Amino acid sequence: MSGPLLRVLRELGGSREPGGQGAAECGPPALILGPPGCGISGLMFMAAALAAEEEGAVLYLCPEPLQTVPRAGRVARDPLILKQIRFVYPPSMKELLQFFSSLHLTSPPPSLILVDGLERYFQPTCSLHDGAHISALMLDSVSHLHCGLIVSAAPNYEGTDGAFLAVERYFPNQCVVYHDLSCGEKEKVYKVSFMSSRPQWNMHVGEDGGVRVSPCDVQDLTTRLAS
Repeated sequence: MSGPLLRVLRELGGSREPGGQGAAECGPPALILGPPGCGISGLMFMAAALAAEEEGAVLYLCPEPLQTVPRAGRVARDPLILKQIRFVYPPSMKELLQFFSSLHLTSPPPSLILVDGLERYFQPTCSLHDGAHISALMLDSVSHLHCGLIVSAAPNYEGTDGAFLAVERYFPNQCVVYHDLSCGEKEKVYKVSFMSSRPQWNMHVGEDGGVRVSPCDVQDLTTRLAS
């Protein structure tokens, strides 16, 4: 699983486990899936800040500028971390493909690349081939640079199912975020699961986009498995 993303969840959840450093900590490329507004962008940004603090240059790609930049965690402790994160906004799939095609020319090479909102690059006419094309290009690029990769997406987005079948095949290492229906409609609480059918964290998303994480306790898991 993705080292930075897992370490963010542990850090927000109050884990005392020490976070390792080094390029190997990025782990294999990861795909994080969840509905719009579930706090994924906040997690992605915090993973970028963690990698920027520990590893150096980070690339953060999304179709349009972030509306808010979380000021929690490492960025709150050291705002200069933001200078290590380069934000890039390819507006379409064509520009995204061009960016990754020329990524080997980037200097200094990034320690981690994050692509936030991949679904917004797919049109309803996109096919399995289109999903495979961008997935293979991203994976080849980070393999060449020996850096980490985290991609976020909202599945089943406006008829892009075919393209996402390919994306999910290329990214077997997945983190899934889904709404906790037991908490009612007013409270934004989500379950987070890494490569497991069992949720491992509860994620609370505030009105300001702030994210709070707590580990799922044994009683919570036992109740859900029995239901």
